[in-house]
Amino acid sequence: MKKWGFCLTFCLLLCATAGEVPTLGVETTVTATMKATTAYVAFLVRGQGLLISDAQKACDAKITAVSEEIKKRFKDARIDTTTVNTGTKDFQGWRAPGPQIEPDVTQLVTVTLPPDETLAAEILDIAIRKGAIPFCSDRTELRGAVYYGVDNTEAAEEQLYQEAAAKLRKKAELLANSMERKVVLLRDVRSSTDRSSCNTAKFQGIQCILPAPVCSSDPNKVRISMDFAAIFEISE
Repeated sequence: MKKWGFCLTFCLLLCATAGEVPTLGVETTVTATMKATTAYVAFLVRGQGLLISDAQKACDAKITAVSEEIKKRFKDARIDTTTVNTGTKDFQGWRAPGPQIEPDVTQLVTVTLPPDETLAAEILDIAIRKGAIPFCSDRTELRGAVYYGVDNTEAAEEQLYQEAAAKLRKKAELLANSMERKVVLLRDVRSSTDRSSCNTAKFQGIQCILPAPVCSSDPNKVRISMDFAAIFEISE
């Protein structure tokens, strides 16, 4: 069941210049909480060796091994990899006088699953047993190495538009009445949302951009929030 929460603010934009139609501006932030439709398990796989090519082979072998085990547990798992480091294990230390390069290749692995907490935990256990490092994000909305997302937010966004429209007009009418005026018509309405904080996990300076537009650490509380601003014409 969806739960709706609202945070309402407003501003007054009254044109006093002669000849101009007076306008009134209002703003609102509307939020919806949904259940997840998909889950993501993220972890890092590292390979080392005498040469960079050796590290690459070691990393590839580890990814093959962990992928095979994951497929045994859940054959429909989607496994995506992204190379996040090809070079030395400790770049900052290597730059200092003395230390030698330590060949390292690190890949970020993201496993897409149904939104099943037990299954996600089992997949992460498999990765850890194979030597992977959990991609433990510490962002407010995305903590840990298991994330839950909503693939399609169109229905929720449409509901947010409807809720926002009603809230904006009600607030505009209250403000207009306080000035002994009436709302004539809606001149303009705009919406915005910051999705970067909703689907981007971070760990050790590495970003993991998740496929779903909005994600959470809780499968039952995936939050989508939109800001709206409207300008109404009011009677003189």
